[in-house]
Amino acid sequence: MAPVRRAPTRRPPLKACRRCGGLVDRETRVCPYCGSTDFTDNWEGMIVILDPENSLIAKETGINKKGYFAIKVAGRVVKR
Repeated sequence: MAPVRRAPTRRPPLKACRRCGGLVDRETRVCPYCGSTDFTDNWEGMIVILDPENSLIAKETGINKKGYFAIKVAGRVVKR
C-alpha cells in the first residue's frame, strides 16, 4: 500500500508585532495597531476580530481594534 500524501502546510505570509500581537503582511514596516516596528515570525494561533465593541473574545483579550492578532508571540501569550 502506498503512503498517504498530505498537502504541505505553510504558515500564512504574516509576521506578528512583538508588542501587541497584531498580524501584518511581511512588507509592513510599522504596526497599524500600536505603532511598533518590532516584528517576529515566531507566533502561534490567530484571533480575528470583526466587531471589537460587541466581541466577547475582544473584551477578554483586551483588543479594541478590528484585525488579525496572534495568541502567542515568541513563546509568550500576548498581554494587551
